[in-house]
Amino acid sequence: PALAAAAAFADMLASNGIDVPSEPTRAPAEVGATVLAVARSAPLSDIVEHMLAVSDNDEAEVLARHLARAADLPATSEAAEQAIVQALAGLGVDVAGLTVLDGSGLARGSAVPPEVLTATLGLAGGSTHPHLRPVLTGLPVAGFTGTLDDRFDSPAATDGVGLVRAKTGSLTGVSSLAGTVVARDGTAYAFAMMADDV
Repeated sequence: PALAAAAAFADMLASNGIDVPSEPTRAPAEVGATVLAVARSAPLSDIVEHMLAVSDNDEAEVLARHLARAADLPATSEAAEQAIVQALAGLGVDVAGLTVLDGSGLARGSAVPPEVLTATLGLAGGSTHPHLRPVLTGLPVAGFTGTLDDRFDSPAATDGVGLVRAKTGSLTGVSSLAGTVVARDGTAYAFAMMADDV
């Protein structure tokens, strides 16, 4: 993204008659260089909520690679797998059977046991890791937002409207739904349902 922004900036300069002698390249800034502009990212919590709400696969991949960089690993899908597994294990999640081939979940061969999903959702809802709360607040709400806005609208499913917050997942022949639901007695539950060969 930084190099693409530099190329676009160079094109804008050239189109306004300012000579740009060469193509932009990556290089560290010189010590004492003048700051021309600063762009700040949205808070990570907002990015996570947006990614979950609209099911943005590119955003999920970028976040996974950022997690790898934060673990001093290269920004690759392979390193992201290692970083994701380490991060979950560090939170106390049993990662047995977890195979993550990319951050988006689109790679065939990835395997996320439902127990990993429900344990992670439970941690996000608990009091010991409040920084994980955006994992829950970003989940689409049945009948209202994101990938669940048009679900739970059949007469048999209307009891879930507004009470189910969940993330959909689908590949050809595979469908899943993981999230939280509030029972009639007010108890909150984490769930993960997966079906293959559908």
